[in-house]
Amino acid sequence: MGMSGKIDIKPVKKILMGVMAAAVITIVGMVILTGAVILKGLDDGAIRATNQVIKVVSLLAGVGLSVGRGGERGLITGAVIGILYILVGYGLYSIIDGTHANAKIMAIEEAAGGLIGASAGVVLANMKAGKRARAYR
Repeated sequence: MGMSGKIDIKPVKKILMGVMAAAVITIVGMVILTGAVILKGLDDGAIRATNQVIKVVSLLAGVGLSVGRGGERGLITGAVIGILYILVGYGLYSIIDGTHANAKIMAIEEAAGGLIGASAGVVLANMKAGKRARAYR
C-alpha cells in the first residue's frame, strides 16, 4: 500500500505483462518448431533441446519487458514471472494433452524458471537505464 492507502497494482500489471509476453513468444517458437519437425523430421532429442531453448528465450524476453534496464524489483519480479510462466505452460499443456506432469520434473522446472527469471531481473535492474527508459519512469 502506498501512502494514500491505495494498493499499487503497477507491479502486478508488469508481472502479468511479462508472463503474457513469454507465453506469446513460446507459442510463436512452438509454431516454428512444429514447422521444422514437419519439414526436417527432427528427432526427439533435438525437439526437447529446442523446446528448452524456446522456454529460456521466452522467459528472458518476458522478464526483460517487465523489468527493463535499470528497472525496480528485478529479483522478485523476475522470479515471479519465471514461476508463473512455467505454471501457465504446464497448465495449458495438461489441458491440451490431458496428462499431468511428473511432480519431481515440475518442481525442477519451477525452480529453474524462478532462478532464471530472478537472475535476469537482477542483471537488468542493475544495468544503467537508457535515456528513453528514464523518461518513462
